[in-house]
Amino acid sequence: MLSTEALGKLKAILIIDLIIVSFAAASFYFLQSSGQISIGPAKAEFELSDFLISPASVEVGIPITISVNVTNIGDLDGNYTLRFSINGTIKEERLILLTAGAFSVVDFIDTEFVEGHYFAEVGYLNGTFLVNPAPPQTSSIELSKLTIRPYEVWVGETVDISVFARNTGSADDLIVRLFVNEELIEIRTIELGSGESMDVVFSVNATSEGVKSVKVNSLTAGFKVVPTGFHTLTIVSSPIGGITFTLNGEEHTTSYSGLHRVGETYSLVFPGQVEYQNNIFLFANWEDGSWPTGTGDAYRTIKFTDRTGIAATYSGTRSCPSLYVWNGSDYIYRTEISAGTGYLGIFDYFREDGSLAFLYSYPWDYIKLDNSQIQQMDGYYDLIMTQLWDEIFYVDSAKLLVVDHTKDVNVFSTMGTYLYDLENQGKIYTVSKDPDIPISAINGQGEDVLTEISQLDGIYAPANEFAFDTLQLNLGDLSNAETIKLVIAGVTLYSSGKIQGEWAGSFWNKPGEQPFPPPYMEVKNENGDWIPVPENRQFPLIDVTAESFVVDLTGLFQTDDYSLRIHSFFNSQFDYIGVDTTPQEDIELHYVSPSYAELEQLFSTNSNSTGYFTRYGNITELLQAPDDEYVIGRQGDRISVQFNADKVSSVAENMERDYFLIVSCWFKVDGLPYLDFKVDPLPFHSMSAFPYPISETYPYDTHQDYINEYNTREINKP
Repeated sequence: MLSTEALGKLKAILIIDLIIVSFAAASFYFLQSSGQISIGPAKAEFELSDFLISPASVEVGIPITISVNVTNIGDLDGNYTLRFSINGTIKEERLILLTAGAFSVVDFIDTEFVEGHYFAEVGYLNGTFLVNPAPPQTSSIELSKLTIRPYEVWVGETVDISVFARNTGSADDLIVRLFVNEELIEIRTIELGSGESMDVVFSVNATSEGVKSVKVNSLTAGFKVVPTGFHTLTIVSSPIGGITFTLNGEEHTTSYSGLHRVGETYSLVFPGQVEYQNNIFLFANWEDGSWPTGTGDAYRTIKFTDRTGIAATYSGTRSCPSLYVWNGSDYIYRTEISAGTGYLGIFDYFREDGSLAFLYSYPWDYIKLDNSQIQQMDGYYDLIMTQLWDEIFYVDSAKLLVVDHTKDVNVFSTMGTYLYDLENQGKIYTVSKDPDIPISAINGQGEDVLTEISQLDGIYAPANEFAFDTLQLNLGDLSNAETIKLVIAGVTLYSSGKIQGEWAGSFWNKPGEQPFPPPYMEVKNENGDWIPVPENRQFPLIDVTAESFVVDLTGLFQTDDYSLRIHSFFNSQFDYIGVDTTPQEDIELHYVSPSYAELEQLFSTNSNSTGYFTRYGNITELLQAPDDEYVIGRQGDRISVQFNADKVSSVAENMERDYFLIVSCWFKVDGLPYLDFKVDPLPFHSMSAFPYPISETYPYDTHQDYINEYNTREINKP
């Protein structure tokens, strides 16, 4: 038996042996795991090397390549999951399969749309790269007509975004970048030969609700993503806002916009007349060209299925007379005749001696009537001119101009003005049915109004009365255009004669200064300075109702800078401006004189107008020619005119037909302190101004028979 001492020594030896064995075992496993001791084939093992970013600096939207070498350093085949991330966000995971000892160079492609520094990682290797802003492009390819269809969508629906590209120089290319909410979505390079053009179309999926801004190079627009099952109903009135109407019996005020469930039916009621700035406005038509039947309030019912805009248009302010046209079922309101330019008593300025100088009034109006607005009744075209306002009118002549043209163009005429003797008054122009819109439109306050003028939709760029408003347009590169025409729609809102008279009277101590300066245009000269265009090519006076007309700019630009400034003093508001460069096409013109015309009283009046007015009855003879023999009427009077449709042959199969009523008409308003509200003195075409100087007079000697026969309705003050 071992002594206690011997037993202690044995335990110590055993403990030392166990320590040695444990240390040896640990060392073995360590060496085995590190590859220094191998027992059989090693498993697959991967090593990453040669990390490369190429290029290390790029422009926005230009792709970069991130590459890495992956090597299987093990003895067995295997796979490896390689993770690629940018700024900590995993962009891609790729499974790499390699046999023992094999290697592979793996490439990842990345495109960033926002400038800045980026941190890229592949596995446990990393590096950085820089994204720079895109440099400005120099290309002869121009982009225009940014179009988004549809404007309003639901989440998950697709929006098509297109621009029109046209090469105005030699063969070239252009990088087209699409941004949505300031994020670069797509980059595309287009190539066009000289004179070539194309539509560049992008498709974007709507992923979230809200208003989305869109930018294609320098062109901007947007679209809206609304809750599924709803769309926006917008209701406006023009040319005046703030009109109270009812929608399904509930009162609202223009301009109105709200989300409504699709599939519902809505009833809309607008007042038949409203008062604005001491003037009465009558309901004229809806935005789709339809008119209310009968008199009174205007009713409309809509089945709501998509985003919808409703515009209620009202007639202009006081003007002589209101034109109604037979459209096959009713006499519908069309416009005011000779509104603005036929105004008698346009005060020019005070002379040094305190006397008043006046301007000539241009009496001619060219009113377009398309096929939806004029139809035959028993072989005649019937038109009515009704004096609704408290004014005196002088209608000298009326003709119906029938215009046949090819189906691929529209036709418009010019607009008159005072002061300037404009060229080509009454010319009928052919224009494209799809004119370009200006590149930009900036008002005098520096505000972008391109949206307001880019569509004929009853939404106007605002203006002021008794103060000049400036609209500056960039029409693009028109250096190859043989003709340049503006197609314009707009209205002028006038205050009453009393207000205008008070304004004019405030200039008594400002000799030579015009209270009512006419509109005018400016272009740039070779030094880049703005200069007015010649007086016989100046800008006309916009009507009081929404009329479309042509302004011929051909030959007015002195350089290849096609910028234009339009200055207007009255409250002239633009609804639409298009740029047309198509050549004038052949048209067929047929003039038809009245077959019968009659003057009658439609309603009684408390007007203070006095003098010798035209007697009621047949006045056909007086409307045949502009000969200073007028139909003279007052508030409540109505002229009915018929034109024989048989005087013109039927329209050819490949042609379209439009109509223009050409009228010579002056009118006199109440409330002017310097002009009595009575028939005399009579205006005449060769006068230099109205009131005319004592050296001029109406040709009584050659027109006495007319006066004795027709102007026999004497009215004195009540």
